[in-house]
Amino acid sequence: MPHDNVRHAAARTARELSDAFKAHGCTVQVVPQGPVDGQMFLFIDDALTGYEAQLLTAALAAYTVPPPRCDECQAIKRDRAKAVRDGNREMAMKVATAMGVHQRVSHG
Repeated sequence: MPHDNVRHAAARTARELSDAFKAHGCTVQVVPQGPVDGQMFLFIDDALTGYEAQLLTAALAAYTVPPPRCDECQAIKRDRAKAVRDGNREMAMKVATAMGVHQRVSHG
């Protein structure tokens, strides 16, 4: 069901935000509630301190800003796309293997 995806995403986000707050010594209680009029919302009982508001903003930004792109990953992706466009299956497989090696060495 589509609602299950929303519930799972909301629960995951709440857990990640809770972990971010707890990592900085803040007390957090997550109380799951369903959407109101189809809208999900974040409810905070107590007023946030400036520090807590900064943590929340940073945590949300971490999930909305795409990570920086790796130049080598992008080059390998371009090479694979070209090989696929050209119908060169052997080169496409070699480039896919190179991506796997690069991922393990540089990002693993």
